[in-house]
Amino acid sequence: MILYFSGTGNTWWAAETLAAELRARGIETRSRSIEQLTPGDTGCIIAENNVVGIAYPIYGSDLPQVMKDFISSLAPVKGKKAFVFCTQWLWSGDGARVGAQLLQGLGYQVSWAEHFCMPNNVSVTVASFLPYTNDPGKLARRLTKTAVKIKSFAGRIADGRPFLRGFNLAALLTGNMQRLPFRRFFHRLRDDIGVDLTRCTNCGSCTFLCPSGNLIQEGSEIKTQGVCILCLRCYSFCQQMAVTYMKKPHRLSRGKPYQGPVEQFHPRILK
Repeated sequence: MILYFSGTGNTWWAAETLAAELRARGIETRSRSIEQLTPGDTGCIIAENNVVGIAYPIYGSDLPQVMKDFISSLAPVKGKKAFVFCTQWLWSGDGARVGAQLLQGLGYQVSWAEHFCMPNNVSVTVASFLPYTNDPGKLARRLTKTAVKIKSFAGRIADGRPFLRGFNLAALLTGNMQRLPFRRFFHRLRDDIGVDLTRCTNCGSCTFLCPSGNLIQEGSEIKTQGVCILCLRCYSFCQQMAVTYMKKPHRLSRGKPYQGPVEQFHPRILK
């Protein structure tokens, strides 16, 4: 079983692709979003499966807060086999190691860890210096390259060949270059999402999709609670582009916000 968190679809796609590759090798594999699970569900899943995979996107060479909370809620085990992978735009240094260490602290035997490069999902106006695209052809080319790496990772798991990406000093140092400042300023970034009330139609989609409960509807207004985890799901999938980041709306000249690696993705499937 692969248990994953995905903000805007990249980790969902990687988890689904890895599950399919493992099934092709005769290993019964499923993937589930952690947003769909209750604590009771999680306990049963871990007990019923021989190997558990944990997957998440990288934010500043760190795990999303929702995945940290999920792992911390797991009961300790002894020797349960596990693997970890993270999705990233360029590099994270030791992004998979960070999650693996949390699992190891609970008694999991993490034998495989990998990083998969995916399209950039950061399309907010304040980060206009970062290139992103929704062009299906360009996205497909990136996914084709990543699929080759996922296939190799599936082969290592199926053959029982341990592989741990990012478990070295150089990876730790480069990871800390991002992670230490990210953790220092994370709390200051948790209330940067806003809503342009002149565009908002009170459809309620953002409040439903938010994985952290940061957005709530009070009367005719959407209000923030200061507990954003920076997944950008609300920003990317608001049909009116009413969600702002650092008080700036999406710049239409850049095209639509990033809405997943494939056209059939919609974040409602994660809930």
